[in-house]
Amino acid sequence: MKKAKREHGSNSNDRLLDLPKDILHRILYFLYQEAAVRTSVLSKSWRYIWCTRPNLYFADNDFKGNEHNFLLTVDNTLQRYRDQNLCLEEFDLHISMPCKYYSDHELVSLLEKWVPLLTSMGVKEFYFAIILKDSVGVIIDLPVILKAEPLRILCLYNCNLGRCTPENIPFVRLQELELINVLIEKETLHKIITSCPLLTRLSLEDCEGLKTVKLEKKLHKYLKHFSFMKHDAHKTEECSIEIDVPTLETISISGSKILFQCHKFCNLKSLSLFEVEICSNSIEQSQLLCIDTPNVEFFDYWEPVIPSICCTPTSGRSNLRFHMRDDDVDDARSWFLRLSKLLQALRRSEISLNIFHRSFEDVHIDEDDLVRDIMINGGNKPVTVENLEFNISHMSRVPYVLNGFFGICRPRNITPIWLWQGDWKREKLLRKLDDFLCNIEKMKASGNREIWQDLEDLTVQEFDESRQNGNLYAWRGFQNLHYCRALIVFGFN
Repeated sequence: MKKAKREHGSNSNDRLLDLPKDILHRILYFLYQEAAVRTSVLSKSWRYIWCTRPNLYFADNDFKGNEHNFLLTVDNTLQRYRDQNLCLEEFDLHISMPCKYYSDHELVSLLEKWVPLLTSMGVKEFYFAIILKDSVGVIIDLPVILKAEPLRILCLYNCNLGRCTPENIPFVRLQELELINVLIEKETLHKIITSCPLLTRLSLEDCEGLKTVKLEKKLHKYLKHFSFMKHDAHKTEECSIEIDVPTLETISISGSKILFQCHKFCNLKSLSLFEVEICSNSIEQSQLLCIDTPNVEFFDYWEPVIPSICCTPTSGRSNLRFHMRDDDVDDARSWFLRLSKLLQALRRSEISLNIFHRSFEDVHIDEDDLVRDIMINGGNKPVTVENLEFNISHMSRVPYVLNGFFGICRPRNITPIWLWQGDWKREKLLRKLDDFLCNIEKMKASGNREIWQDLEDLTVQEFDESRQNGNLYAWRGFQNLHYCRALIVFGFN
């Protein structure tokens, strides 16, 4: 029986080997490299076939325990493909540095050899990712990679592209470019992205040397995804970004000036802006974010200043995070009015608000005046808000802050996050939560009817510290509370 099974398996292998070599290569092409390697144990013929597959993937992480042979293996393999005139369609190279088994100079020398070799062999797609673990001050110089014509995806971490830039950068096939902690001048980046007519994704994170990034529709007809992040923008020279590409589907920008030259983004599905300065032109700052995004599904905005927004989202989610200050009466009134206008603009989406309240002066704010400003003068009905999370610096401000929020929106869920930021014992924490809920009940009973008339129900959903085992029930005082976290659920009609 065992002999028969072996013969059956051998016959299956033989039948596969009867297939044309091109078909066998195509089968191996769709296998992960590890799976392709395992076919070498089937027979001597299979050992040769997998070694001549048209796509190669090399990562030094796969050479653990044998790192000193990594660069040599890559070099010998490419040399064998060239000497035997083998077809190589895709070449994927991932390198993590530093490595004690080879130096920066050795790596650069081999790249200077491999890049022209890949081009001469007619490689159609070249994926290259180099992850250097040192800081940008001690990184290696990699201008040679800018000569790799077959590149389709280029990911560089902690590299230097600021010197010896070639006059022509032949990235006619490049579709995705990701640069993280890369030293690069704006002229070099301009050369690169203007040489990529097929670019669909551009990601720049903590890159030094950039002062201006311009995205133009005549040059980037296929660009769909753009992200720019500067984590320490306040410590370095600020970068300005100008966007005039209506094909974009996702935009994520952090720590820069931003100017939207194009105002209609019909394809935009996700917009994320964090610590940005909106400009009306290349110089002047503006609080007006004037873009038309009819199909946006996700809007994330985190700023100390509430913008005036001109957009037409028909659905999706909007996550808004702001700092609230009330150093004087005018501050508080204008802040709520600006927030009301923003919520009205986003009223068709599912809105989540995250507010951090800061107050440095003991300013008395008349709640009736505040209500009149935001409800009567504003002239708009309160907007439904799915989630409201807020942190408050002084508990004495809770009544007017809640009156302000309820005057412009109807939150279904409220999380008073300051209650869980103190190092309090469970019983003290629950008593503070109980006090907070009692204040809400008093405000409902004696507060402004324009604000509280729609509140029908007040329930509490509690969680343990892992946010599991939630119970939902009507609040009836301190004795009802059991766990360490709670979400207040409001029943607005």
